Amino acid sequence: MRLIRLYTEEPLNEGKSVFLKDGANHYLSKVLRVKENQNIVLFDNTGFNYYGYVKKITKKNFEIHLDKKYFIEKKIHNTELAFSICKNPCADLIVQKLTELGIQSIQPIISKNSIFNQKKIDSVKKIQHWKNISISSSEQSERSYLPLIKDIVSFQDYIDNCRYEKKIILDTKSKSMLKDIYSMPNVSCSLLVGPEGDFTNEEYSFANESGFSSVSLGDNILRVETAAIAAFSYLQIINNIESE
Repeated sequence: MRLIRLYTEEPLNEGKSVFLKDGANHYLSKVLRVKENQNIVLFDNTGFNYYGYVKKITKKNFEIHLDKKYFIEKKIHNTELAFSICKNPCADLIVQKLTELGIQSIQPIISKNSIFNQKKIDSVKKIQHWKNISISSSEQSERSYLPLIKDIVSFQDYIDNCRYEKKIILDTKSKSMLKDIYSMPNVSCSLLVGPEGDFTNEEYSFANESGFSSVSLGDNILRVETAAIAAFSYLQIINNIESE
């Protein structure tokens, strides 16, 4: 039986019990069908993983007794993926897969060719939806820290306020490859990915004038989510090699 990991915002203390109710109660009982005495790990985005077991199940809550805790140090890699809002399942896949890969922060932006209904979009609801996806992905991929999912901003605001050491914008027309630009691993990095309709020439020019380096991932034309996953995976591989 696989070990269940669950994120919670309830206060956690070694040697004590925590009571999970509402959504967590439903998820444990109806989805996972957890039984009493079953082992479970809880984490709360502090780096601590709390190991315990299901002590008691009632209709209202699960009592989880926490026996011990282990601290996982946060990796120093500080990479943010900024993506132009795209229609689902594209956006959801970006959040899910980049969480699994270990992204530190995700910044949704609105550019000229972003695909969304501005009249219908509920920013607060959308951000919470993506946070829920990141939580589920963190539980399954054994992450101890959730990625920071930032509020939606405009393309111009993001470019104006970006303060990362390395700033990269994916551009299929660029002659430079990602490996040519990202030569100093473990520096803070912003990775900017455009929408299905691409950034406009004016947006590329504005980004370049503001310190963003245009790079290509090769000859193939990739979907937005594929480009985001491929680019960040490359950075992670380089960072992890240098950390060994």
